[in-house]
Order: sequence, then C-alpha cells, then structure tokens
Amino acid sequence: MKKLISLILIGMAPIVFAQIGINTDNPKATLDVTSKNDALAIEGLLPPRLTRAELTEKGNTLYGTEQDGAIIYINDASGGDQQSQREYIDGKGLYIFDAEASNKEGRWMCLYCYAVL
Repeated sequence: MKKLISLILIGMAPIVFAQIGINTDNPKATLDVTSKNDALAIEGLLPPRLTRAELTEKGNTLYGTEQDGAIIYINDASGGDQQSQREYIDGKGLYIFDAEASNKEGRWMCLYCYAVL
C-alpha cells in the first residue's frame, strides 16, 4: 500500500508543479503562449470583452481583493454608469482592477483607453 501511495505522489508531482505552454513544449513562465509563426494565423490574446452596462449589472461587490489585477476590455462605454468601481470608465479600452484603490473599495483603472470625443 505504501508503494502505491508513493507511486501516486511521484506521478502527481509534475502535475502540481507544471507550467502551461501553448504552442510550446518548454514553457518559460506559469503561462507561456508562443505564436505559431504562420503567416495566415491570427495571433493575439483576447481579454474578456464587456460593455460598461454589462459591468454595471455586476454591481460593486463582485470584484474584490481576489480579483486584484483582473483585466477586461470595455468595448462600449455608452451605457451603464460611472458610479463606484466604474468611476474612471469613460471610453473603450483595456482596464485593470485595482482592489486597493478608493479605500479598498476597488476601481477599474485605464491601462490603454481611447479618448472620449
């Protein structure tokens, strides 16, 4: 029985400490995404895309300290509101959640946003 448990634990060790590689057999970080280098392949990373209205529907308590650093793309800022966590969402762009902002209430902060005209 001890041998069986030892074999199971040894077999699980690579899984527990594994890194994930996409298009690579030798990942260099926790998640390593390597391009295919195919002229016809569309490359890139798509974060979750939401409208400000959809983010407003989620309320002000869904995102907290455990979501610190979450990244989203707002593709339409015409709906919803700019209350509380959404105070700085005033246009399309990439936003990151800063859980410690505004007395630890959290705020979505612009990473790369388009100017509102």
